[in-house]
Amino acid sequence: MARTKAFDTKEILHKAMYIFGNRGYEGTSLPDLINGLGIARQSIYDTYGTKWDLFFTAVQHYMEQKNQELKRLCDGPGTVVDKVELVFTTIVKVLIDPELRLECFIISSAIEQAPHNEELAAYLQTNTELSEQVFYNMLERAVKEGAIGPEVNIRDLARFLVHERIALITSAKLGMDEPRLFAISNMVLTVFRTIQGSQAKDFI
Repeated sequence: MARTKAFDTKEILHKAMYIFGNRGYEGTSLPDLINGLGIARQSIYDTYGTKWDLFFTAVQHYMEQKNQELKRLCDGPGTVVDKVELVFTTIVKVLIDPELRLECFIISSAIEQAPHNEELAAYLQTNTELSEQVFYNMLERAVKEGAIGPEVNIRDLARFLVHERIALITSAKLGMDEPRLFAISNMVLTVFRTIQGSQAKDFI
């Protein structure tokens, strides 16, 4: 009869995201993980495998959560500008939170490691494409509803949104403060409003 684990595996992954986000992959030692996760060394090996396996699993856990959140926000009510504003306001609020931001920083750690691991690089690329598709679907609906003109290249616009979302995480990790993060977020909205102004007063 299999023994029941004495810990919540998802909670452990959240803790791992925090640790790797704070220290980076290379800067995280096994003692860091044992102390930070609150489980024994053997439990880490038995449940997650190597340090790399745990890191990759934590990255996947983070990405899956963020993809679900992004889809929920983009599929929700409101205009396309409302949705984009909500997406970027949400991420900035996370990035200015001292605790939550460290979980997001696992993405920076993953990007640093991607050139050295083909599997991780492929996974990150796939997730970038998934995020792009979520934005694209939102923009495509806006075109069908007449909120965005058919002449707008919504594929490039979706890629722009993905880029800016990732860039905010990198900027926050480099020390950018709250006003500047919100300024970038507002500039993204300005892009949409500029498009709106170039087509029709009631564009969006």
